[in-house]
Amino acid sequence: MTDDTLKRSLAASVGAVLTSLVVTPLEVVKTRLQVQVPNVAKVSHAARTCPYYNFSNGLMDTMLPKESLLKKCKCSPEQLVTSSPRPNSVLYTMARIVRLEGPFALYAGLPPTLLFAVPSTAMYFTSYEMLMMQGKDAFPNVNPGVMAMASGSLARAGAATVFSPLELIRVQMQSGETTHSFTTHFRQVAKGGMRQLYRGLGATLARDIPFSALYWFGIETSKAYLSSNGGVFDKCENSQWRQVTIAFVAGVLAGTFATVATHPFDVVKTRKQFSIYSPTATDGAGASLSSRAMLAQVWRQEGLAGFSAGLVPRAVKVAPACAIMISTYEAAKIAFEKNSNSTT
Repeated sequence: MTDDTLKRSLAASVGAVLTSLVVTPLEVVKTRLQVQVPNVAKVSHAARTCPYYNFSNGLMDTMLPKESLLKKCKCSPEQLVTSSPRPNSVLYTMARIVRLEGPFALYAGLPPTLLFAVPSTAMYFTSYEMLMMQGKDAFPNVNPGVMAMASGSLARAGAATVFSPLELIRVQMQSGETTHSFTTHFRQVAKGGMRQLYRGLGATLARDIPFSALYWFGIETSKAYLSSNGGVFDKCENSQWRQVTIAFVAGVLAGTFATVATHPFDVVKTRKQFSIYSPTATDGAGASLSSRAMLAQVWRQEGLAGFSAGLVPRAVKVAPACAIMISTYEAAKIAFEKNSNSTT
């Protein structure tokens, strides 16, 4: 591993941790409402019957057992929400959890998420930059936005393919039903062949590859436009602070654009996850259905409303997560570069 690659990996890791620290409390509140008071949160039948909940901190999705979450919950459903005129908003519920359980309760799903978010994000961002640099050298006449789409797609596909089997095994180990080691679980899953080892990967790639392509296209084009048409950014006297600020704004724009464009695939991925981890779920989409067949089924049964369900909450979470991640990544790279120059 070269020095530059190490710096990028460390910068991506810092970004992943900071993003998780900021976004996780919002996801914890949403999850607690869905698990403890599904009638208030309007949870689907599949989500209600599945023994796992889909935890997403804006960087990656993680399936965690509801049983382990409920064991740690000190708030009763009656305490979590009220029948008073005060709205059961995210901030209100967050304040109740902190008052009744303490601030650390807002980070209940953080450790298992970071276990995979940090290395997968490091691999993802590092691979993207390496592919972009090599692509520009090999194809100097190709539009940077197009190169970003190709590099982002390949980088995301690689990271998802590497970590998908590990995520499946982690979920099985956390179910509490067995005490087998990681090696034993890996052998059991591997016995089913590649199809079992990469169960659910198709739905993940169907969402993540288009998202990454559009996200990095948005990042590169937004950064180029904002840099050349400074406006308010010209007031930043420090060029490095200007670079980080532009990255943050580009992250918001690109994250929102990619989230809206790929939300139908996110609906399919979430339903497929519930079907995989809860074979008894009968919400209309089984794990045996392909992503294309499930898209057709949702359109046939629910129409446009089925694809737009959950779009606003996802955009509110993913857009700032993308902004925090890319700006922290840029800031960390600058800091590591400064430190490297000062020691030489």
